[in-house]
Parts: sequence; C-alpha cells; structure tokens
Amino acid sequence: MGKAAFLARRLTPSGCIVAGTRLASHREALRSKKIKLAPKVDAAVQSVIARTEAVEALGSSDATMTEIDRGADRCISAFGAQLDGIERSFDHDDILPLSDDEAARRADAALVRSEVLSSGTGFVKLVYSQQWVRMSAMIKALDGKDVKAAVERLGLAAEVDRLRRWTALYGQKLGVTEAKSADPAIKAVEAWHEAYGTLLVQVHAEYDDDKDEAHALLRDRLLSPYEDAAEEERRAERARAASASRKKNEPSVPA
Repeated sequence: MGKAAFLARRLTPSGCIVAGTRLASHREALRSKKIKLAPKVDAAVQSVIARTEAVEALGSSDATMTEIDRGADRCISAFGAQLDGIERSFDHDDILPLSDDEAARRADAALVRSEVLSSGTGFVKLVYSQQWVRMSAMIKALDGKDVKAAVERLGLAAEVDRLRRWTALYGQKLGVTEAKSADPAIKAVEAWHEAYGTLLVQVHAEYDDDKDEAHALLRDRLLSPYEDAAEEERRAERARAASASRKKNEPSVPA
C-alpha cells in the first residue's frame, strides 16, 4: 500500500501547490529558528517541495483529469444514494409491513449495495490510482450474474451503463486501459500525494510524544499545510453544493 493512502483526501492540483508552498515556508521559518529536523523528515519535506514544483509546472494540463474525476465521483455517489434511498423507502416494516414486491425491491437494492459498494463511496476521495482500483472492482462486481439481474429489476441499467463509461474514461486518462502513458500532470499529482503521505508517516515516527511541546509544534508546522488545504477544499465543496441547492430552489421567473 502506498503512503498516499494515509492522507485523508486527495487534493486538487491547486491544493497541492498551496500545501507545498506553505510547507516550504514553514520549513524556512524552522530553519531561521535553528530548529533542525530529523534526517528522514527533512528528506521527506524536500521531496514534497520538489513534487510541488513538478505539479506547478504541469498542473495546467490536469484540468481534464480533474473534470473526469469530479464527474465520476458524482456518478458513483449518486448511484450509492439511489440504492440507499430505495432501502430507506422500505424500512420500518415492523410498523408498516411490506408487500412481497416491496420486500423483493428492498432485497435487490441491499444485494447490489453489499456487492458493489460494500464499503460505501468514500473511496472517491482517494488518489487517482487507488480510486481506479476501487472503480475496477466495482465494475467487476456489477458483472456478477445475481447483481446484473437485480440491477435490471431495479430499473438502474442506465445508471450502471453510465458508471461503466465513466470508469472506462477514467482508466483511459490514467493510461491504464490503453497502450499510452498517463498524463504527466496526473503522474505529478500522484507523486505529490505519495511524498506527503511519506512525510506524514515520518513525522509521526519521529515526533509522536504528545507531552513534548517541541514535538507538537513540529507536527503542526509540517502537517498543517496539507490539513489546512484539505479543509479549504472541503469548505469550497460545501459552498458550491449550497449555491447549487439555492439555485435549484429558486422560483423560475416568467419570461
């Protein structure tokens, strides 16, 4: 398992640049105070800074992958929400018993969810290569005989076809389903996350004494750039969602 898996979420290319730039600034501030980092930690910091420069140089060409990733994430999340919605529609059957057809529909939704999205949809926050592995497993599960039949009965064949197409496009852009190299910008973003994941591991290995104020300071200075950038992206996502919701609920103005 790559070290990027230890990070809570994948950042956009611009988020990588923001976090890496802040880390470089914090490193210089520590140097000015004559605070010397452990060799492995310092090497990890230098790696993140170098990877940040690579992302900055190539980031502009990654917009297409960012858009593909966002579209795939929305489709996967929506499919999971549809299955959850069907199951919730038929809960509390201890109060209001289900008909045979209703029980069968709930069972079909539960089957598809357990086989295809058994761990939920949180994997859409992983780095591209790791998300691709999970998406491939999702499509393989959808090819199962029982799952296919359940999808047909639920009337979700169109949604599943959309999932397949997004997955195919995702793999093509990454360069894993066609005989071509992945977009250099994508490789740069993947390498950046691997570098920061390595830094996170090294920081906790060297500075994990909660009673030591110096350890707490170094953890904050070295890890907060990523954590702050991730939180800024979460806030931006919430703001976009709120804006979209407001627009959706606005009354239409007659022409």
